[in-house]
Amino acid sequence: MDMPHISKRLLEQKKFLDIHKELFKVITQLSRSGKTSVALGTLLTKTEKLMIAKRLAIICMLDQKESTYAIEQVLKVSPSTVARIFLQYERGIYSELLREIRKQKSFWIQLEKIIPPRVGRNRFKNFLQF
Repeated sequence: MDMPHISKRLLEQKKFLDIHKELFKVITQLSRSGKTSVALGTLLTKTEKLMIAKRLAIICMLDQKESTYAIEQVLKVSPSTVARIFLQYERGIYSELLREIRKQKSFWIQLEKIIPPRVGRNRFKNFLQF
């Protein structure tokens, strides 16, 4: 699997913020035209896609009150990764993201197929009630 490479040469903060802003403009425009998956599919490496998908799954599982140990075991992630995301989750950093995800019932149906419920049927069904 290819590993993401980050240059040791740091970019000035202003340049980073400008590039970041432009990236999100492009993604927003692609989203409006229905071409997000094509763009992200070519822009991100397989490793980056997996990394993002696992982060999203961790956030959703934390929101479902799964134990950090269960998350580590199911997603094959390190305790430090789960702990880092848990701290951000506790601070409410993912509130807006979760609010948007809750609107997408198909997301939960797919997540349940990918990560079978650990307890009971339709484990994520209650999530849609919020």
